[in-house]
Amino acid sequence: MELREESERGPIGGSLLHRTWHLLSQATRGLAVSLSTTLSLGVFFLQFLEWWYSSENQSTVKTLTSLPAPPPPLHLQPANQSAAECERYFQTCPLCHRPRTNATVLSTSGFVFCYRCVYTYVKAHRRCPVTGYPSELQQLIKIYCPES
Repeated sequence: MELREESERGPIGGSLLHRTWHLLSQATRGLAVSLSTTLSLGVFFLQFLEWWYSSENQSTVKTLTSLPAPPPPLHLQPANQSAAECERYFQTCPLCHRPRTNATVLSTSGFVFCYRCVYTYVKAHRRCPVTGYPSELQQLIKIYCPES
């Protein structure tokens, strides 16, 4: 009877040990695969960063990351005006329609305004008053003229 009990316990205990060993080997295999994948991705990322910041690649990076200048809108160009009238038109602020004081360009659109006009507009609306491009106050640039 005791031999029968031991033989019955043996396979049960053996199967528990077998299951534990199988689960442990599966977990180890999964850990090895994930570690290998993570290491491969890490090496790829480091090589990409080395390429991105290499000195030979800087001109390529600049062309990829620089935005093209938007074309001037046709509806804002004066039609059938003399040269003097065109010059006066280009010296006026698009917001207040007076001669510009403290000329400032909005870098998102390229239009030139009076500083006070464009500052208050961009602060209130967060966009270019002419084109509607999203803009921030940090994108206002003072224009220094040799005459002034």
